[in-house]
Amino acid sequence: MRAVSGEEMRRIDHYAIEQLEIPSIVLMENAARAAMDQVDLDRRHSFAIFCGMGNNGGDGLAMGRNLMSRGKRVRFYLVGSLEKASPDFMTNYRILQHMGADLYFLETLGQVQDLPRELQDFNTLIDALFGTGLNRPLRDMAPVIIEIMNESRIFTISLDMPSGLDATTGQSYGAYVQASAVLTFECMKEGLEKLASRGVPVRVLPIGIPRQAKTFVLGEDFDRE
Repeated sequence: MRAVSGEEMRRIDHYAIEQLEIPSIVLMENAARAAMDQVDLDRRHSFAIFCGMGNNGGDGLAMGRNLMSRGKRVRFYLVGSLEKASPDFMTNYRILQHMGADLYFLETLGQVQDLPRELQDFNTLIDALFGTGLNRPLRDMAPVIIEIMNESRIFTISLDMPSGLDATTGQSYGAYVQASAVLTFECMKEGLEKLASRGVPVRVLPIGIPRQAKTFVLGEDFDRE
């Protein structure tokens, strides 16, 4: 199937959720489990997961919850205000609260001061800060946190898109996560093609969006282009 733009992916998601009435929380759970299945759990035992307040962050929360169920050590770093969180993010956040998960908010420079040292306790970072919806320069603490992630040199998996890159053009919004691997959901994104051509592993994972949603947006011959 051909790569899609960020807008095309949003329309596919919208059709699946609004027209086919697939609950978005189901797609989020499918994405989280599909991503976890791609991780070498024999080698990777400790995870620091960076989550924005949107559904990409919700994917990260759900993935971390599944990793916890497999006995892995997981710490969640939450970037942003809960007042701006998506409903599906909040569903997973409340579950993790009930589970007593290791949840840390990063909203000020003081809260990130010890982050470089803390990350050395983990052998895997999960980037779930921003997905295909990002369309503006990064602000607040996001660029600082991304720089710390990159400087750590720890193996980093980005969910759907490396945070800070435009899903259509692949251009940076001022800073971006230099992912070791990218797990993108349902369709290849146009903005990932440059990364893939430079040797960054990009895997497209199905999450249960029916062909009908793709043909509605892309046309009947989308998988022959």
